[in-house]
Amino acid sequence: MADLQNPDLCIIGAGALGIGLALRARRLGANVMLVDRGAEEPGDPAQGRLVATAFATSASRAQLMHDARPFGLAPAEPKPSFKAIGERARALAASTAPRDAASRLTALGIDCRAGQPIFTGRQTFKLGETTIRAGHIILATGARPVIPTIPGLDEATYFTPDTIAANSRKLTHLVVIGSDASAIELAQAHRRLGAAVTLVPQGDILPGFDREQVAILLRQLTQEGLEIAEGASVTRIVPRRQGTGVDLTHADGSDHSLDASHLLISMGRIPDFDGLVLDRAKVRFDKARPGFLQLNTDGRTSNSRIHAVGGAAGQGQSHASARYGAAIVDRLFGNGSSRPDPALIPLLLQTEPGLATIGLVEGERPLPAGTLVLRASFAENDMARALGQTHGAAKLIAGGKGQILGASIIGPGAGEAIAMLALAMDRAMPAQGLADLVLPHPSFAAILSQLGEAFLAARQPGAWQKRSQALRKLLG
Repeated sequence: MADLQNPDLCIIGAGALGIGLALRARRLGANVMLVDRGAEEPGDPAQGRLVATAFATSASRAQLMHDARPFGLAPAEPKPSFKAIGERARALAASTAPRDAASRLTALGIDCRAGQPIFTGRQTFKLGETTIRAGHIILATGARPVIPTIPGLDEATYFTPDTIAANSRKLTHLVVIGSDASAIELAQAHRRLGAAVTLVPQGDILPGFDREQVAILLRQLTQEGLEIAEGASVTRIVPRRQGTGVDLTHADGSDHSLDASHLLISMGRIPDFDGLVLDRAKVRFDKARPGFLQLNTDGRTSNSRIHAVGGAAGQGQSHASARYGAAIVDRLFGNGSSRPDPALIPLLLQTEPGLATIGLVEGERPLPAGTLVLRASFAENDMARALGQTHGAAKLIAGGKGQILGASIIGPGAGEAIAMLALAMDRAMPAQGLADLVLPHPSFAAILSQLGEAFLAARQPGAWQKRSQALRKLLG
């Protein structure tokens, strides 16, 4: 007789996101089942971000060795061992793996299962011989890299952001095709570790970020030796006995060919629903975006019992996925009823300098009347000056009454500073309040105080302020 299970919540996908949501739902008292599909969720392995960060850190150290002369130190040409770099990253991941192990999750009350789920109805799916009928289902299945249709690519060997971490050899000339966050981050890291790197964006570079600040980043990457073929498109891949030919067509119509030792394809992701048979669950796909689900603002599919989050919902950044997923769990099993405001969730690029943005972006659309656009430079930040990282600036978009409408930062500590601004926006702190922040000195975050001071300097005093100032002058 087939086994029947009835959990309150079933999460399909045991990547970092799925594990985090299972723990959250369990803390709220839900009976939770977590389904591991038998392989790492694409784009969301349990320790994947730690591995990527460890690799980027090694690249950063190599760059510091190369750029030591301004600090009174003899520069040294780094001699990276990709094998040792990979071993360090894997060791760090292994040290945190027990935190996400099925045995620990089971001890915390989560029912961990493994296998390929196959939907059989609106609330039911088969897992081997077991039928699962869950009160609610969350798809946290990750998203696989998009592989473009380029003549010759199917005959070539190439990396994706999911496979390049396993590489243990120095790359002579890496051609990166794509312009998403992973493309830029990996291109910089491999250049710093000694590879010649050419980036072919195949379209707009980093859409959604401030264009002025993107230009600053690209200039810095170029100074580090990264070749960027802006406006060019890859027209053909030509596999060779040694290396690979990459044919380009530039915006002016001219042609160019590159000799690559390796290729990296990083052109975004598409949800991975392989084997689920979602049509049996009456889950509809978005006709305008083939491969993506039809979702409402709550992440709910056309089946009210099934939600999608993270890569399954087309969400590209892990912190955003975690926020949206937490809101779903809280609505289902907690007291949460509010929806995350997309304007309060920042975008972040973990390069050096870092690039981050939140809310309105200058130049994306006309700003409301009376809006102020304020700037502060890292060249005036003592910590940035001491570390020689003055290439960058912060930009604040504020309404006439001081409401913070958006911000963009390129420079050291961009991620931490944008997180503080996200909190300020969520708490409705006015721009002038930034001037009163008590911040350590020196610190990168002090640039927020500069923005607050800039607002106070730019704001015209109102009639009452003018009368008050005149009265104090008479009495003084």
